[in-house]
Amino acid sequence: MKAICIDGYNSFVARNFYDKFKKKHKIYKFRSNINKIEKLKKFIIKKKISTYIRFAGLSRSNCDICRQECYSTNYIANKKLVDFLKKKKIKLIFISSSHVYSYSNKKIDENCLTKPNNIYGKLKLKSENYIKKNLQNFSILRVFNIYGKNQPNGYFIPDIKQKIKNNISIKINNSYRDFINVKEVVRFINFSIKKDLKGVYNIGSGKSYNLKDVIRMISNKMKIKSNLLITKKTDKLLCNNSLIKKNGFNIKNEKNINF
Repeated sequence: MKAICIDGYNSFVARNFYDKFKKKHKIYKFRSNINKIEKLKKFIIKKKISTYIRFAGLSRSNCDICRQECYSTNYIANKKLVDFLKKKKIKLIFISSSHVYSYSNKKIDENCLTKPNNIYGKLKLKSENYIKKNLQNFSILRVFNIYGKNQPNGYFIPDIKQKIKNNISIKINNSYRDFINVKEVVRFINFSIKKDLKGVYNIGSGKSYNLKDVIRMISNKMKIKSNLLITKKTDKLLCNNSLIKKNGFNIKNEKNINF
């Protein structure tokens, strides 16, 4: 069994990963603030970690509110971690985001232009670049829109449900997004560990969902009419997942997504 360290252990993706694979790997949870780098170093050494997974970080909404804290947590903490892992020759799996990309009418592959339009995406990209410059043994996973059972607030689906419930106006563009179940995300993380994959990978379903249709689907299921306003602007952020397929991983897409 590999000794794996995870942080952000109480986050949606980390919790799902731990619950699914805790019997297949020796997984240690770092329960403190990731900005406490000296405490983290001692933990890694004590547990003889061979693979480190960075789940932790401020959410996109919190980054918009607390920009300085976001810079410290979503970049400086990553930079210090990388410097330490480099010395100890420990593999890093970094959970990044589709927010590093700009909107495109075509499906986005790993070689597409990276042009974030928010501070969250900019710091994810800045962290990615530092990882690529300083580490050889790493995997960067650019995850598209996640959904799944018991998803907390701070993600698109639960936030929309909250707005519908409270009769809050929802204003969106004519937007198309790629949604992937958290089960598939953690399954790929495990796959990448087993195969010792290195490099940058998009993690998405490869399917296009119009957000207005998703919202209406949620509204119908809740049996509450949504106060939906749609602008004329169209934007798309869709995943080309051919690289993970090339490496032997096939996404198990659901026929009927239960948003």
